[in-house]
Amino acid sequence: MEVLMAGAPKKRQFKRNDREVSFVTGANGKLGRALIVELVKRGNEVRALIKSKDMILELPEGVLPYVGDLSDTNVLTEACEGADSVFHLAATVSESGITQEILRVNVEGTRNVLDACAKCKVKRIIYTSSVDVYGVKRKDIITEESPLEPQDRYGYSKMLAEREIIEHKPRVPFTILRLSTIYGKGFEHTFFKVLKAIEEGKMLIIGKGTNNLTLLNSKDAVNAMILARNCEGAKNEIFNISDGNVYQQEQMMDIAADMLGVPRPTIHLNEIVVKVIAKRKGMNTDELRYLVSNRNIDISKAKRVLGYKPKVDIMIGGKELVDEFLKRHV
Repeated sequence: MEVLMAGAPKKRQFKRNDREVSFVTGANGKLGRALIVELVKRGNEVRALIKSKDMILELPEGVLPYVGDLSDTNVLTEACEGADSVFHLAATVSESGITQEILRVNVEGTRNVLDACAKCKVKRIIYTSSVDVYGVKRKDIITEESPLEPQDRYGYSKMLAEREIIEHKPRVPFTILRLSTIYGKGFEHTFFKVLKAIEEGKMLIIGKGTNNLTLLNSKDAVNAMILARNCEGAKNEIFNISDGNVYQQEQMMDIAADMLGVPRPTIHLNEIVVKVIAKRKGMNTDELRYLVSNRNIDISKAKRVLGYKPKVDIMIGGKELVDEFLKRHV
């Protein structure tokens, strides 16, 4: 298996059998793995950026590994040489990280990928941004034209990365996808914590429980990326991506409890009090940030331009998540 690492001598890459060539950053991430599997199924030649040789075994057969990170400009250039499209998924997603590191990876790393794309004349970069660029709490219906008001370091870094991409437009055509909170295969860990609390009767409803939450199944996220890559009308455009529904916090808790076959949570607690308790217990702030968020995401542009149609209903995707939880916690 061919492995290219930082500092490796330059070697021109060519298409094999005229297949579509796709380079994926963040290939060992949860969404990256799902995307690579789908690209391989579609007959693409897939190149994957991974952090270490140990991760090679996690890749599907036939995928070409490139060992390095977003600071390894030589490796990025090698991987982009001859590529038709680049799916840039690699990012630091946790709000608990060091600010300098978040900016280094999410902003400077994106700039490095763009430079490699420009040098190699890549046809399109598909960038997975986040609805966090809009901020955590909004009262309006959010379209792609809505003002960006990030309220945390992660959302701010994603906004800056988007700016880098837009500024490179003359050299690198792009499509930006602002993804909602993802659930599904590979994303169970965070949701399992909530399911466990509901099962044990310890889950609290934060505030009134009427805040609007948005979700996106990982299968629909991958589908949106493929559609964006193949759509000429998506060139140099930005799209909101979700499952098309809005769920109130308490409604989500009720659905989960019913699927688990346990009583629904009924205790409401002030958001400020919950944050104090969470801090004392060392609860992940990323999880709490989602539960108190309030966003109504409009995906009409993605439906109209990309032909995007969410396929995974919450009653199906949620049931799969609950079944997996019960299987692991028997």
